[in-house]
Parts: sequence; structure tokens; C-alpha cells
Amino acid sequence: MKVNKTTGEALLEGKARLKVAGKDNYAFEAELLLMEACGLSRVALFTQGEQPISSEQEERYENYLSQREENRPLQYILGQCEFMGLSFLVGEGVLIPRSDTEVLVETILEISKRDKLEKIIDLGTGSGCIPICLAHYGKIQCIGVDISPKALDFAKKNAVQNDVNIQWVESDLFSHVPHGWKGSFDAIVSNPPYIAKKEIATLMPEVRDFEPENALDGGADGLYFYRRILKESRLWLKEGGWLFFEIGYDQGQALLFMMKEAGFSQCTLRKDLAGLDRVVFGKYKEINEV
Repeated sequence: MKVNKTTGEALLEGKARLKVAGKDNYAFEAELLLMEACGLSRVALFTQGEQPISSEQEERYENYLSQREENRPLQYILGQCEFMGLSFLVGEGVLIPRSDTEVLVETILEISKRDKLEKIIDLGTGSGCIPICLAHYGKIQCIGVDISPKALDFAKKNAVQNDVNIQWVESDLFSHVPHGWKGSFDAIVSNPPYIAKKEIATLMPEVRDFEPENALDGGADGLYFYRRILKESRLWLKEGGWLFFEIGYDQGQALLFMMKEAGFSQCTLRKDLAGLDRVVFGKYKEINEV
């Protein structure tokens, strides 16, 4: 007769397997996967180590570990992730929100306190994490735009889950945004695809093999979508409106130059917690501004 593993035995096995698989956070990941498989809280995980888990729970945990060993992202296995203290549903077809992007959201919220940004459009919204956080924390009216219907499905569910009202538009950047909205936005924000095409093959397998390539591929030099957005942005902004970009770690100077060339002022570069260039933003010059 088969003897079921205890919670403690299952956890030790999971940690060992993920360590062998080369996962840096193997212990934490094993804990999260076992909690999900068995419906355990963190407290229960460590206080019920002698408690046997059921055959169904053991099978589910085995499946989760196998997926992780094959490099499927932890967030896709769990079906969710946290961003700025809020919970977001994620899965194949939508880019997983990164903590780096929190710098972008925090920058917009900071400028909004000073300039009262009331209406913002997010281009390439993905999971909707940017407009949802801006609406939740800043009470800002937001529109989220994405070319992917699958990504927008996640975004819509995430808005409901986080109890915010966002307007969603399926569009390739501005192409299907209603023309009547031109000149109406206090800010445009985008975390566009910015990986140079030739670099995609060098990405971690979790990213390269599972996350949507159209959310990664920024063209030959990684700057394709920035050029497109800059070309049209001033048609959609109010006079004195702001443009905010998340950027790759080595794109800061190029984006500062491009924004100034496009007629933006007060162009600023911000770093993330790792000290890498992460956000560029600037203001559409007002008539009386030199």
C-alpha cells in the first residue's frame, strides 16, 4: 500500500528538484507551488509538516514541478503574480509584469500629483498592470490599448479583479484609437517591446520560449516602437501633456535624444533599484515655452 508523502517530505523533494534544475529561488518556488497544489497558507505549510498530502495533491504538485523544470514561468503555473501590491492574472499570451515597471508607474503618479494628470492612454498594455495601478492608486481615468485580443482578455479580468474601470481598445498603437480623442490626453505611457531582434535568442528560456514574442521584439535595434509612438504622440496629447516610456538598460541616451528631437522638453532619465536606466519621460512643449 502506497504511503502518501507528508507536507514536509514533499517540500524537501520539491526544493531538491528545482535546485538541480538550476532555479535560483528554488526554495521559495517549491514553497509557492506546494501551497498552490495543496491549498495551504504559508503558516500551514510550516506548521503541518507531518500532515500527509492526498494523492491528488501529490499528483498536482508533481505536475507543477515538472512544468517548472521545463522552464515554464512560475507565474504562468500559478496563474497570477503581484505588481505594486495588487494581484494580476497572467498566462500564455500576456507578458508577465516585472518589478522594474513599478518605477514607471511611480514616476507617473509623482508627476500627476504636481500636474494633475486626469486622462492617460497606455499603449501595449498587456496584463493591464500600468493603467490598473494608475486608476487604483491615482484615481486617474485610463485607456489601455493592445494589439492582442488574448492580452486584453487578461487585462479586462484584472480590472474587474482590482475593482477599477478602464476603457480597453484593441489596436496597433494608435491605429484604431478613436480619432475624436486626438489632443485629449494628459499623458501617454508605454512599456513597448524593446529587445533587439537578434538578442531574443539570448534571453532566459522562461522568457524566450514562453512569453509572447510580439511583446519582446523591438525590431533591429530595439527602438522601432519608440519611433512610431514619438511620431504620432503629439497629435494625441494636450498642449503640455507628458510622454512616459519604460526602456531597456542601454537605451537611455538614445531615447533622451529622440524625445528632444521630437519636440519634448524637461526630458528626464530615471534609474531602477538596480541602478540601470529604466524610464524616460518628457513634456510636450507649451506655446509659451522656449
